[in-house]
Amino acid sequence: MFKIIHDTYKELVDSKYFRNLFILTSGVGVSQMIPLFVLPVLTRFFSPYDFGMLAIFLAIIQLIAISSTLRLEMAVVLPKKDTDAAILCVRSFCTLVLISLFIGLIGLVAWNFIIKSSYDIVINSINITDWLQQKTHHSIYFPLLIYLIPVGAILLGLYNILYSWNNRLELYKNMSYSHILHSVFSTPLAIGFYFSALNQVSLILGQIIGRFLACWLLLSNLITTIKLLSMNMIFSRSHILFKKYRKFVYFETPHTILNFFAQKIILVFFTAFFGFFTVGIFDLADKIIGKPLGIISNSFKTVFYKRLTTAKDKITIFKKSILLMSVISLCLITPFYILPENFFIFILGSEWGDIGIYIQLLCPLLCSRFIFNVVMPSISYTLQNHYLLIWQFVYLFILLFLLWFLQYDSVENMLFIYALFGAFMYFLLGVISYFVLKNKYQ
Repeated sequence: MFKIIHDTYKELVDSKYFRNLFILTSGVGVSQMIPLFVLPVLTRFFSPYDFGMLAIFLAIIQLIAISSTLRLEMAVVLPKKDTDAAILCVRSFCTLVLISLFIGLIGLVAWNFIIKSSYDIVINSINITDWLQQKTHHSIYFPLLIYLIPVGAILLGLYNILYSWNNRLELYKNMSYSHILHSVFSTPLAIGFYFSALNQVSLILGQIIGRFLACWLLLSNLITTIKLLSMNMIFSRSHILFKKYRKFVYFETPHTILNFFAQKIILVFFTAFFGFFTVGIFDLADKIIGKPLGIISNSFKTVFYKRLTTAKDKITIFKKSILLMSVISLCLITPFYILPENFFIFILGSEWGDIGIYIQLLCPLLCSRFIFNVVMPSISYTLQNHYLLIWQFVYLFILLFLLWFLQYDSVENMLFIYALFGAFMYFLLGVISYFVLKNKYQ
């Protein structure tokens, strides 16, 4: 076993594959260390309620972003010509802007003609003295959030498009720097806005500005290629390319939306059964361990996806990637089971005492997702996207049944069932990915 791991590690270290991974994951690592270092400061400024609001906002813009691009950005690495890939980026961005602005318009109409009347009644019933003391009534800033949602969605969608483009060109340093740039600016900006009149949405504003700067860093190479294209070429090739990669639209888009709900539905049930305070604690637990693992896993997945397009022995790459991710996940997860009980209280404050338990309960799911998320592009690469859609539908259907019909007397019990079932489903996804790739290339 140890010999296999050693040989795998040695082979990967000597390869371009590993160097790309190192460049990308090192940037990810630095970008995650920055918010973790300042987290003790953030938890003194912002309550679990504040983090809960941020979690809901990010969930909304993520849903809009992933659905509005029609997942065409995933096909950017596939065309032989850079010009075709650039046209896919343009097509994806256009649909992103149109759909995001349309959703924003619907939000404004709903606010002005449906929500506002009831909103005024609620606001007028608030004791202003209590509000000034608690500073937790984010509903005051609800109109501003309506404007920020489409802006945040467009920036996040654009970032995903540019990330795929830079992956195609193997500009992993740029991708790495984009993670760092986002972290360097988003957290200090959030603290800065806290001392302004916009303090209640400071976490959200920090995220938006940080994402804008990250997009700016990744944009230049795409602009250079787009300048070589005429409008006639963009229109004519856009239709052809859309038809060629339509499976990403028909299968990958609904799969991604279903996957989003599978990951975020727990927030809805936490809010309904245990309150908004719980959402904030859960969100911070995800920031501490889930988000870093997710970004590292996605970095590996990005390079793995690109590697599939050039590697002759795709099955070997698959197996070695699984082995490598298993070892890494074990090393990253283990410390959270041996930390002292009062560790997070000391670091974050008394309000966050339960966060250590949340992290431990989430670890089986996070570990399984960390490992098998990497090889999921095997299905997309073979254009067998319908398998992903079926898997995701089954995942969400059974999860909804478990969360809705089972009786839960505590957050811990609900989180345990959620994590255990999710871990099994991601293992099943890994098995499906393997056999799809094997049937195609063996």
